[in-house]
Amino acid sequence: MSRLIFAALLPLAATPALAGNTEPAPIEPVPAPVVVEQAPLYEWSGPYIGGQASYADIETDGGAELDDNGALYGLRAGYDLQRGSQVFGGVLQYDFGEIELEDSDIELEEVLRLGGRYGITTGPSLYYGTLGYARAGTNTAGDTDGVYAGIGYERFLTESVTIGAEALYHDFGDLDDVDDDTDVTATTVGLNLNYRF
Repeated sequence: MSRLIFAALLPLAATPALAGNTEPAPIEPVPAPVVVEQAPLYEWSGPYIGGQASYADIETDGGAELDDNGALYGLRAGYDLQRGSQVFGGVLQYDFGEIELEDSDIELEEVLRLGGRYGITTGPSLYYGTLGYARAGTNTAGDTDGVYAGIGYERFLTESVTIGAEALYHDFGDLDDVDDDTDVTATTVGLNLNYRF
């Protein structure tokens, strides 16, 4: 009798209902990755202020020989606009010092510059050229207007602080109260530290 019951139950044991579900579990779709655009770590666009220190070599050609050299210290302010890897900007610089010109009582006391710059950035670094108007002031020989041109390099130290180096050539023309044939030129090489907003 027991053999008959076992033989009757054997086909039922082989059915999927008793053997368990043989269909594979459905595969859940993998969510697509979310791409979040981040602002660049180094952004050159915006205003900045800073300070600078330079070594100046002054030369004269013509009637009076007043060559000399010395230190200048100053302040700077500017604004840059970044478009891709290109940076366009304007800068105002004011330097002061007391460089006494050779064999005279004339001292160069201040240099004012207003100009533009154009550069290429590689992220934290900026390589640029600059050009603009310059004005030199002295204690006894009046002031003189001219132009300046140069090159520079600037690099981020933090997200808002940069350090830079700049070499500039100035052509001031004639000093007001000196021989008309005396042309004054100056070359400055300096460092600057800037805070960018």
